[in-house]
Amino acid sequence: MNKQLTYILLCIIACSYDLKGQGSIVNCTDSTFCVPGVVGLPRSKGIEIKREIIRDYGIRSSSDEAFGSSQAEVLRNRRWSFMLRLPVVMKENFKLAAGVKYFVEEFNFENSGGIEYPFYQNLENKSLRSIRGDIFLVKPTRTNKFFLLRLSGGLNGDYTSDDFSSDDFLRFSVAPLIGWKKNDYVSYAVGLAYSYNFGRRSIYPLFAYNKTFNNQWGFESVLPAQAKLRYSTLNQKNYLYLQAELNGANYGLRLEPDINRLMYLDKSEVRTLLIWEREIHDWLWFSVEAGFRYNINFDLSNSPSINSSQIVDNRLNEAFTYGFSIFIVPPRKFLE
Repeated sequence: MNKQLTYILLCIIACSYDLKGQGSIVNCTDSTFCVPGVVGLPRSKGIEIKREIIRDYGIRSSSDEAFGSSQAEVLRNRRWSFMLRLPVVMKENFKLAAGVKYFVEEFNFENSGGIEYPFYQNLENKSLRSIRGDIFLVKPTRTNKFFLLRLSGGLNGDYTSDDFSSDDFLRFSVAPLIGWKKNDYVSYAVGLAYSYNFGRRSIYPLFAYNKTFNNQWGFESVLPAQAKLRYSTLNQKNYLYLQAELNGANYGLRLEPDINRLMYLDKSEVRTLLIWEREIHDWLWFSVEAGFRYNINFDLSNSPSINSSQIVDNRLNEAFTYGFSIFIVPPRKFLE
């Protein structure tokens, strides 16, 4: 247990090693630590507990190796996550925040007792798990220019405590950006991301843009990770979002008992969502969301790199998704 706690702390404060990347890049549900704020942005989330359910969908698998081909129906695909993000340094000329996130995804297949395909058996018996630490840095200058950096590191897959010293499940990511704040209503930034947002380790350009049109309407984006149109009531106790987002990760998986070797799941999807956030009491909020999930990658490969060889090609049908969360934001009096 002490070893696990030590690793979690290291994920939060030590993400500078040149190792593998993880998870989504600058894909924040709030943009406070991604792009310096413009007028109209909601208060940043400090703690969030979220539950998501993806409805029934079909999966078809094919392989040139000994796995063969198969297909099945996923009856329940459930996800839940816990996120903690806290400011560490909040000076006028430098801001630093740190966070930790734990994510679990579960699969249940139709007639699961009769499924013999090794990949389906392992998804049924083992959840996809991820635990990571994040560091967010913002360095404004005396001009309208600012610098952004997000560092992430953690474990992805069916890891155990014995795997903490192995890099088979370690995933790291980094995203530096340089930005400009045109005025109180517009800011933008450009940069690069080293991450697994497309399922495999890759480097790609980032473009962030925030614009508030008036007291109620605004637009937030960190492309290609996320874009959303924002509407808020005048008292800022309700927010409505129309959102498109790219989510990806890479998991180390042991296919057992027939195929006892480590493989890598390249997982990437696009979700289009309608999200409603509502204040319960000043610092306590809840949200509900609904939309559709479109699969990009859900394939097994022999390594997490961009040049890996595909072992099992999986095709997932689009599916309806919905979820809800409860979260905590800073009280208004702290921001006055």
